Amino acid sequence: MKKSISIFGVTGSVGNSTIELLRKNKSEFDLVSITCNEDIDKIISLAKEFDPKIVAIANEKKFKELKKNLPSHIKCLVGTEGICEAASYESDIVIASIVGLAGLRPLIESIKSSSIIAIANKECVVSAGSLIKKLAKKNDCKIIPIDSEHNAIFQILDGKSIDDVSKIFLTASGGPFYNFSEEDMKNITPKQAINHPVWKMGKKISVDSATLMNKGLEIIEAHYLFELPSESIDVIIHRQSIIHGLVLMKNGSLFGHFGRPSMLNPIDHALSWPKVKENKIDPISISDLNNLSVEIVDETKYKSISLSRLALEKGGNLPIFLNAANEIAVNAFLNNKIQFLDIVKIIDKVIEDIGHCDNKTLETISDIDGIFSADNEARRKALESIELGF
Repeated sequence: MKKSISIFGVTGSVGNSTIELLRKNKSEFDLVSITCNEDIDKIISLAKEFDPKIVAIANEKKFKELKKNLPSHIKCLVGTEGICEAASYESDIVIASIVGLAGLRPLIESIKSSSIIAIANKECVVSAGSLIKKLAKKNDCKIIPIDSEHNAIFQILDGKSIDDVSKIFLTASGGPFYNFSEEDMKNITPKQAINHPVWKMGKKISVDSATLMNKGLEIIEAHYLFELPSESIDVIIHRQSIIHGLVLMKNGSLFGHFGRPSMLNPIDHALSWPKVKENKIDPISISDLNNLSVEIVDETKYKSISLSRLALEKGGNLPIFLNAANEIAVNAFLNNKIQFLDIVKIIDKVIEDIGHCDNKTLETISDIDGIFSADNEARRKALESIELGF
């Protein structure tokens, strides 16, 4: 019996990888919905290839072209409301890969209507982790992370009790500037920052990898996904990107997840769960384990991680402020408005200015409007800081 699947953010890197897997397994899946922001040519091509029931595009200017080029039996939707409507249709599996907090409302709708959410959007979990977990439990929806690190931890812990875990280790490649001095980092260009040495990713996540903010966000994400405190989540530098996660149990046993650096395997795992099916996606060999190195990250060197821990430990609005300020700062860097080292400075200033003095900061936000309000507040402050030269 075919599994029904919907892909939110089908034209991005995670969407592309999912489509690659579906092409190899067309007899196993029935595509219900696909959405994108504005890549009209690509989504039309995919709709003609896979014949989904629903196609939605965020950019309203592209809607007429979308509708004109698709057969009448495919339902075409537009804007945030259209994407949320697409999310309300039942699917066995939803690939949640819309970038940023724009993916939150569709994610909430998908949790209500689907059995499994394969999530690649760390920003939503960071900003709304408590809400997502609460709704998933209420609707009997399984959340499976498909970024490589959290999927590795998920696979290790599957069937184990979290009470038996002493510590988990998230791996980082160290990014393209691992051996750079602070002086070297002052002149880093956007072109250099998006050129990751191992992973092929979008621009924003590539910059996050370079600042190690991606690991800071992943600490917060891991807290919500696995219900572990900050002190039980460490980050290690592993240059070879073969180890994707480690779990230290309370009995002293250390479990590891090993694999070649590819998004295909974690996505394939989510599509197959709870079964583990045979695939031939670039399998790892014993020789790949030769000369692997790991080191605990120096958190004094990477303020992005210490800021993330502060946000997690103080709670309330702070993870939202952290995530929103980072998005604005990274965008400013990519547009040559600030320097590379300014990214973390702006985030720090936003948390200092509105996080430490906001009486609501330590309150747990449990509604989506409150989350967006806090997000907008932090974005305004970050933009103001950039304008004034922080």
